[in-house]
Amino acid sequence: MELDDDGGQDIYEVTSQASFNGDGAESDNSSAPSRYSYAPSRDGRSLFREIAGRKLNDTNDQYILPSDEGEHSRLDKQHIVHLLSVGRLYIPVEMVENALTELPDRRRAILDLGCGGGNWATSMALEFPHADVVGVDLAPTTTRPPPPNCRFEFDDFTLGLQHYYESFDVVHSRTVASGVKDFAWLVREAAKCVRPGGVLIMIEGNMELANSFKQPQEIAFGEGGPGQSWMARMCFEAYNTWKARGSSYGTAVKMEGMMLENEDLLADVQSDIKWIPIGPWARGTTPEDTRQLIHLGTLMRLNMKEFERSLVPLFLANGYAPELVQRFIQGADKEMDELLVHMYLKYHHCWARRIGEPGRYSPSTWVDEDEIVADQEPAEGGSYISFVVLAYKV
Repeated sequence: MELDDDGGQDIYEVTSQASFNGDGAESDNSSAPSRYSYAPSRDGRSLFREIAGRKLNDTNDQYILPSDEGEHSRLDKQHIVHLLSVGRLYIPVEMVENALTELPDRRRAILDLGCGGGNWATSMALEFPHADVVGVDLAPTTTRPPPPNCRFEFDDFTLGLQHYYESFDVVHSRTVASGVKDFAWLVREAAKCVRPGGVLIMIEGNMELANSFKQPQEIAFGEGGPGQSWMARMCFEAYNTWKARGSSYGTAVKMEGMMLENEDLLADVQSDIKWIPIGPWARGTTPEDTRQLIHLGTLMRLNMKEFERSLVPLFLANGYAPELVQRFIQGADKEMDELLVHMYLKYHHCWARRIGEPGRYSPSTWVDEDEIVADQEPAEGGSYISFVVLAYKV
């Protein structure tokens, strides 16, 4: 472990997929990985920025939600919401289990695009110990040690994923559209990363909140009124702000069609919608269903209240008056705390099986996990945290 420029200790050993020649200088032709230490006190300045007291990534201006522990805590709740609504980590159980059947000659591989706090990636690593899991994010968690068969990468996957073509048996993404300009491109790019016979799973939320009748929720304007929602107003404003910035947000309803368009890569395209109540107001047909809905609604309300605050950097960076943003938050908090408006948020799930002959797309050099961990110092508590930082010549 070395000292960084500020005299502090480096904490994480990471690998860069930048190209170097035999002299140690950068090269256009080699893809051999190099190793260096990631120090938050030094590298954090180039990877992160701050807006309204929240830490955001500083490598992709399109994605303007926080990348701090507060946001990862929110995503923890969202992850449990997905677990409860789906029943496990994925809907296409048979397809995933077949794709990840243990093999005698190689380990299976799983890719999580936009892994955030690492919930799905680490959970899959625990469920499938015979598989290696890679979580990719603009700013993955640096405080939560993953299982030994899981690693995180600092990477902007919107720059392309050629280095991972046909390298994974399952590829997954969840709620990444706000940081992607062309979601149809991402669907195809992600599909190319799946080995033939593997599975692509994509999940996106729908920012158009629905009322208790599952119709579009009326939005609050001015002083608001009975039956109108400030939470729906915040989602409406966020959606339009992201779209104005070039985001593909709002493509949830088009995902299935985008997968179907890639008929040369994907087959058995299927989809499902999960309606999640915001707050513990919904009731089921049985006591058990009601308990499930109350649990879901309680978690979703917590998630949405934190989501309001995660939207503050987006609004302030795009010219919204602080007083108006505070009005949004106060109104949304009140209606959710007092259950004044009964609403749903929809999550669209799409999945498909990868077809084609192996070797159609050739992956570049895989970064050897043994090389990454070989010289690492353990993080606090004795566990290793391994990272890969990918860089590309442009």
